[in-house]
Parts: sequence; C-alpha cells; structure tokens
Amino acid sequence: MDAQALLDLVRGHWGVENGLHRTLDVQFREDDCRMRTGHAPAVMAILRRAALNMLRTLPQHSGTHVSIGLLRDRIGRQPWILAAALP
Repeated sequence: MDAQALLDLVRGHWGVENGLHRTLDVQFREDDCRMRTGHAPAVMAILRRAALNMLRTLPQHSGTHVSIGLLRDRIGRQPWILAAALP
C-alpha cells in the first residue's frame, strides 16, 4: 500500500468516527456522563446511538431538514412528532 492510499484510508475512517462521536458528545453530552461502573455505560451508549439513529430518520418522514438539536427540542415540546414516525 502506498502512502496516499494509507492516508485516504485513515482520514476516511476518522471522518466517520469524528462525525459520530462529535454528535454524541455535543447533542447527548456523552463525555459528561458520570456512569462509569457495571453495565450502565454500555446500556447508555446503546440507547444514545439508537436515539440518534431514530432522530436521523425523522426528517425523512416530516419533509423538513433541521439540526439534531432542534429536532430534539421539538420532540421534547411536541412528542407526537416522534410518535408519528414510529411504526
């Protein structure tokens, strides 16, 4: 493998990783979570990722494209937005 191919591979991987982890940290404050023992950290990580995936599919149903933070705020005030998207 040449240097350019290796560079493209590494940057491509970290682009995906940084996008996911940044979103989880900014929107769900994952780094500030104080759960450190037992199964709680793994369970919360699964729940956060499931919630993020659900939020990412919502704009497709509603026809509008808004940020994850704004969408979380809207769902907090209007829970039927989320209920309408669930099967």
